Amino acid sequence: MNSMLNEEIRYWLEWITSEKRLSLNTQKSYQRDLFCFLDFLESYKNKSIQLNDLEYLDSDSITSWFVSRIKSGVSHRSNARSLSSVKSFLSFLVKNKFINFSSILRLKGPKFNFELPRPLSQSQVTKIVEKICKGNKEWVVLRNFLIIILMWGYGLRISEVLNIKKSELNGSDLVIIGKGNKSRIIPVSLDTLNLLKKLSEISPGNLVNNDFVFLGERGKKLKPEIIQRLMRNIRNELSLHEKASPHSLRHTFATNLLEQMVDLRSIQELLGHSSLSTTQKYTKVSQERLKEVIEKNHPRS
Repeated sequence: MNSMLNEEIRYWLEWITSEKRLSLNTQKSYQRDLFCFLDFLESYKNKSIQLNDLEYLDSDSITSWFVSRIKSGVSHRSNARSLSSVKSFLSFLVKNKFINFSSILRLKGPKFNFELPRPLSQSQVTKIVEKICKGNKEWVVLRNFLIIILMWGYGLRISEVLNIKKSELNGSDLVIIGKGNKSRIIPVSLDTLNLLKKLSEISPGNLVNNDFVFLGERGKKLKPEIIQRLMRNIRNELSLHEKASPHSLRHTFATNLLEQMVDLRSIQELLGHSSLSTTQKYTKVSQERLKEVIEKNHPRS
């Protein structure tokens, strides 16, 4: 990539961190998307990319990028997110008068089919927990069990679970930092808190200076890939649906609340959604389930 844009990119990364307050994962995704696009653009135009190239960028370049990515197996959903990354950078350039305008900012993202979250049944969650409890190491079993409980029983994201610190276990609530560094308070049971404290005491991480509750074998903060791989293995063993993942536990939590007639605002607060429209997708899940119940039990079915 042309080094002439390095300074603008550095300013942009500072902007999305300090002003836009995007999460670390989103920052990395945006940066990766932008670098990918600029690399493509250099190859596509066969020249080093400068600011004036971005100012007169047309939709054909974006479309060509999308097509090349789709041929490589990239989904429409990923392309939509990548366009947001590029538009964020271009918007920053216009806002700070590095360029005068960008027609790309008016470009709409590709449409994609919305996939409803697929919750797990009570029986499936029970089987997952049973599999986890068959491990050999007590602290690993307890660690994995608590991760499942916090996602399924409290609706936390995997990243939110793994960011919990020992110093946060003194009260009766957990302060969770979600996307966009937005915090929310989650009341947890005394039993769960005691198990979290027990895990902190028996995990090998006690031997090192590490404040995180969930640690790996070497005493460092646990990576989400470990739990994703564990869930994938269990999914294969139990023949669960192919989209069953750690995030399915969060979907299950939200769907269960909705079926218990909990109001959407409360569910939104518990899940840490910034927009109610994001929470409303679970109403569609519930409607699908109601449809199945009617078709199965209706007198004329």
